[in-house]
Formats: sequence, C-alpha cells, structure tokens
Amino acid sequence: MASHTISVTVEKASIQVNPETLRMTMADDVQWAGTTSKAFTLVFDNEGIFGRRDLDHATARSRQRAQAKGRFKYTVVSAEDSSLRLDPIIIVGDPPTGTEG
Repeated sequence: MASHTISVTVEKASIQVNPETLRMTMADDVQWAGTTSKAFTLVFDNEGIFGRRDLDHATARSRQRAQAKGRFKYTVVSAEDSSLRLDPIIIVGDPPTGTEG
C-alpha cells in the first residue's frame, strides 16, 4: 500500500495541482494538501471513487481510499471564488498480486 499526497495551490487567479494525473491502486490511499491558506473543495463526476461526490476541505486533507477502479475526473474548487476551478484526474487500478515480476 502506498500513500499519495496531491499538492493543491490556490491563488487569487489560479489553482495548481501536482500531480495533475495520479495513478494509484485500490490498496493505496490519497490525501490533498494545500500549499497556501486558501481552502478548496473537491467535486467528483460521480460517487464511485470515495463513496461520495463532494469532499470538503477538511475531508480532502484526510486519507481517502478508493472504492472503485477506473478513470475519475474531479474538480478542485476555490472556497473563496467558486468560478476558480481545475479538473485533474485520478486513475485507480488493481493492487499488485505479488506474482508479477
């Protein structure tokens, strides 16, 4: 199992996310870390990946484990200016079985 952190920088006129595309497995967890004091929320296209469509700032900063495989687009939304948005991607695959290699 790996732990992933996605850095989110919310500025007055832009949002940056690193990495913009995260590849992880069903055994991994992920959390978002703000690099500024500006809050953000996450809105997923569907509820499949984490069992809910929206993650508020506090929830996004805690570890989340994927509940579904696939390619998931989500939107990072600035809490100060809801028109300020960015659409990164998470790709979730099967965990290694230990027989590869």
